Amino acid sequence: MASLPFTLAALATSAVPNLEVLGVRGHDGDPDFASAVIATDRGELLVRVPRSEAAEVRQSAEILGLAAFSEGSKTLLPFAVPETLGLTRAGETRAVISTLLTGSRFTAEDLAEDALLLESIAETLAAIHDLPGTVAQQGGLPVRSSRDLRLQATRVMDRASATRLLPRTVLGRWERVLESTELWDFSPAMVHGSLDADQLYVDADRIIGVDGWSEFSIGDPAGDFAWLLAAGTDVLDSVLARYGRIRSAGSLPSLRARAVLYRELEIARWLLHGVEAHDQQVIDDAVDMLDRLVDSLVGTAPVLARATLTEEQVEAMLEETPEVVDRLSETAAYEALDEDRMFGVETAFVETPDEAEPAGAESESGPGAETADAGEGSIANADEQETAAIDDEDLPAKERG
Repeated sequence: MASLPFTLAALATSAVPNLEVLGVRGHDGDPDFASAVIATDRGELLVRVPRSEAAEVRQSAEILGLAAFSEGSKTLLPFAVPETLGLTRAGETRAVISTLLTGSRFTAEDLAEDALLLESIAETLAAIHDLPGTVAQQGGLPVRSSRDLRLQATRVMDRASATRLLPRTVLGRWERVLESTELWDFSPAMVHGSLDADQLYVDADRIIGVDGWSEFSIGDPAGDFAWLLAAGTDVLDSVLARYGRIRSAGSLPSLRARAVLYRELEIARWLLHGVEAHDQQVIDDAVDMLDRLVDSLVGTAPVLARATLTEEQVEAMLEETPEVVDRLSETAAYEALDEDRMFGVETAFVETPDEAEPAGAESESGPGAETADAGEGSIANADEQETAAIDDEDLPAKERG
């Protein structure tokens, strides 16, 4: 609607006391939200109104995640995070006003193994993972043990297996990773939880802003690396090598193996989404990606066949890394307005059937990932038999809420 940005600007003045609006423009951000950028006496701000119940739940989790940051914890980060300034009712939902992150954008496919940006990505991940656990504990965020995370992944695999559409080769691969006690012997840390290139803002080969904190929690650091596989295993290995120089993270090969598992389990989640929604197009898309994953595994070594790197091998690998001088979500819903209220009533901000995309449209871009054999072998000398299985443009849309 043409007047939407002005409507959102009016909501912002209602949510933030004494706010002087100087201008407004549309914002091409997340399609799950109606959004606008407003110029104010306090700088540019972002106004967002969720278009669906799932988007509202995700927004609630983001509010909770951002609220967990104290001023002290923000100083530990080499990048900016949004700040929630206010919220107000918008029909049957709400409008949330926050500071606007700026910077250029990129896609994972833009990355190369020698890109200057990889150093900043490693620093960004290390800074998040080094945040004190009290951020989650005092902020009411989820706290999961390695056992919890292993069980969570096992349940996804079991549910996918129950569809009888999961190839035995893939099932066996995942079972070997999940049954390896050594791979799951790690210390959970603060994690972003839903990181990908869409949430990163860049300036001069540096990450200057990180968005999308709906899954902020204590969890498995490996999950924050999974998106890098869209750029290829060489990029993942390069970031891991840099990360290992910055932060003591235990076994890097084990972390790598879990990152690959999480990436591949996104296909299982996409399959389950199709089955639960009775969407045959999504199901066929997921089955096709699983078949391609099987093809990529033909002739490769078993997942856990390689020897674990020794400390000396890791040090030698890091010395070979060139120095870079230039620099269905299971989160709890945080209802900010009315915890007992059920959403779903159509408003001016909720897409009507005429405005909505045709059923199954999401699968045209489809989920997928370039995946690799997730063994415990050398990171720097990634097995050449590891073959990219799925184009990133086939990645499943993240489950909302």
